[in-house]
Amino acid sequence: MEKINNFFVIEGLDGSGTTTQLHRIGRRSEGLSPVLFPTFEPTDNPIGQLIRKILHKEVTVPHDTLMRLFSADRSLHLFEKNHGILDRIASGETVLSDRYLFSSVAYQSLYASLDDVLQLNHFPLPQRVFFIELSPELCASRRKTRSKEELFDETEMQRKIRDNYYRAFECFPDLDIQIIDGSASIDEITRIIWRSLPYPPIE
Repeated sequence: MEKINNFFVIEGLDGSGTTTQLHRIGRRSEGLSPVLFPTFEPTDNPIGQLIRKILHKEVTVPHDTLMRLFSADRSLHLFEKNHGILDRIASGETVLSDRYLFSSVAYQSLYASLDDVLQLNHFPLPQRVFFIELSPELCASRRKTRSKEELFDETEMQRKIRDNYYRAFECFPDLDIQIIDGSASIDEITRIIWRSLPYPPIE
């Protein structure tokens, strides 16, 4: 698969801190050059909004439908004219995404074959993936602050998803992946990710 320079992805179980890191790095990069575009999946476009309703258990669809919705959302995320990841990078921006195709492989292969999920996710690879490694039990304790349980929150399911992440990474031999200890401090995790981005070091 093609690899996209200046495109970085943060992955991890629900509750591992991927969204926290996206927000922290987004704020820290404000005013710096090149411009950092912090983004996430599911996106805020109409397909992504529907996916979020499904994850929040407000809408029910078959799992194979959800798998295809994620792929469609990702395609728009990448290729949308002027606003997609590829056009932003072509204009000189750096893109950091909270989740990407590796989440689809890890989560959707709970219900579908690995080959079927991979066929729907034949997208370009990022320059580097940061995987925040944290036990399903610790992630579950962090998720208690959520207002309601989401579709994949059950701890045993998260254990399987964690295993599936490593299966997913094995499917991409050219992938540059950095495993980060999720029990480290929030500041330390931010510093680890920041060091790979095209910005001056954190003091």
